[in-house]
Amino acid sequence: MKYFGANVVESLSFPQFVPLAPNLVAAKFELMKFTPAKHILDDALASGQLRPGGHVIESSSATFALALSILCSLYDLRLTLVTGPTSQIVRWRLENLGAVLHTVQASKNCEGGIQQARLAVLAELRSSMSDSFWPQQYTNPLNSLSYNFIAERVLLSQPKIDSIVGTVGSGGSLFGIASVLQRENPNLEVIAVDHNRSAIFGAQAPRISKMCRETFEQILGMGAGIPMGNVNFESCDEVHWVPVPKMVQKVHELHRRTGMLVGASSGAALAVAEWRAAQKPSQHVLTILPDHGVRYVETIFNPTWLNNWNEDLVRDWGGPREVSSLQEVSEGWCRFKWGRRKYRHVAGSDPAPRPAGYNP
Repeated sequence: MKYFGANVVESLSFPQFVPLAPNLVAAKFELMKFTPAKHILDDALASGQLRPGGHVIESSSATFALALSILCSLYDLRLTLVTGPTSQIVRWRLENLGAVLHTVQASKNCEGGIQQARLAVLAELRSSMSDSFWPQQYTNPLNSLSYNFIAERVLLSQPKIDSIVGTVGSGGSLFGIASVLQRENPNLEVIAVDHNRSAIFGAQAPRISKMCRETFEQILGMGAGIPMGNVNFESCDEVHWVPVPKMVQKVHELHRRTGMLVGASSGAALAVAEWRAAQKPSQHVLTILPDHGVRYVETIFNPTWLNNWNEDLVRDWGGPREVSSLQEVSEGWCRFKWGRRKYRHVAGSDPAPRPAGYNP
């Protein structure tokens, strides 16, 4: 690692714990996915799966891509990324750090199908790169395990946590941190936050807002159209589906109140966490804010871009509506009591077959 790398690692690996209400604290990351990316690459280098100067290849358009780019630059590794549409600032950062990008445009095949399209391209590229290392962020158990030291720091520095609220993409951060906290407090409530076009928890709202339909691939680092191997359904107590405009409203509100600039996924987690803390004032709530807002300067912090979605953004999305089945999830903010059940016990079947390229 380059001589200044240790300072970079420290600043990106550890969150700040920011109190936002008497019973609500946020673990605010500069770049949350740096934690699993580093853990996975360090393990691969130690085990010989990845050689010094070797080649890494992964599917990611968001913070995991940026984390890999930083680490591969620090470690003098080559990096190929299969991405979806990215903002100009994100693309510049990835390429400036040395990554080679293969961009897959939004998939029209199915709801949330961008991950499937990217993985198909990744599989084709890997067939001609036999010496490359694939971190497999979606299913690699090291993703979840990498958050152990952060959870241990929570136990040392915070009061007893009664509820943890986090968005779900690969599932690593929320369920990795929760698994450690549940050893200390088996009654810890794990509240997962998704968006209502995602298929992770088996529900896709048949009717969604225009902003959700046309921007989620562009601005979100959460949700998915494929099953995610690091989602621990049996430790999940509750799921919230939050519409994109509600997330953006919450991000803007947080900035007005605190000056903190965070991304849309953080807005989703914060909306649910604030609601939860208000509902249970005697309980301590921890929420995870996964990234800085700089990658959104062309979108959710751009007045011109925001004007395209004014109708959805001026709407009062209110609080969550409790639903009793996945089929009731709608365009608004919905809440469902998962009850630590297996996926098939809630959805009626096992998750859909894994797509091409999804072969850990």
